[in-house]
Amino acid sequence: MCRKNIIENEDIEIYKYGFETICSTIIGFVITLAIGMIFRMFFLSVAYYAIFVTIRQFTGGYHANSYFKCNLTFAVVTTLVFEFTKMAVYSQTYTIPNHILFLVLSFIVILYFAPVENENKPLDQKQKKKNWRIAIVLTLAISVLSCAVYIFSVQAAVLMAFTQLSIAVLIVITKLEKGGKRDAENEKSDT
Repeated sequence: MCRKNIIENEDIEIYKYGFETICSTIIGFVITLAIGMIFRMFFLSVAYYAIFVTIRQFTGGYHANSYFKCNLTFAVVTTLVFEFTKMAVYSQTYTIPNHILFLVLSFIVILYFAPVENENKPLDQKQKKKNWRIAIVLTLAISVLSCAVYIFSVQAAVLMAFTQLSIAVLIVITKLEKGGKRDAENEKSDT
């Protein structure tokens, strides 16, 4: 693109980052679809990906230091969510109180710790507050939807709850790596 004068030399890094992001997104989606097919949950894998990516965009969480580690971590998390969903549904030990507990736990973690900043993409105070609000609204909306869906499809509802729980776990892991403290600036702005 540079040689053909489509982009300027000083814009190379921007385009490189954009192409890497597009490739990473496509790889993540393909990983999700493949795992969904393996677990015979293809259509639910699309819902999982949409929920996971949308909420994570505003909550932040664990970030690997390479695209390989990122995709590997994502594949492991996705596999665990699908495996736990299958186990919960087919063991018939999963109940509405369990469901609500998982949703409440993930909501509390997101309420208290989100957004988790990525060192490569710092957020100003205004953006943190906006991301926090959007994360809370999304988490509540998915929780309510998950409870409504429980009546028609336990498997879909469980997948939604475990998706939110996986995001919460990734947030906790990141917070523990960073010392487990809530952002002092967020605490000041909350009061």
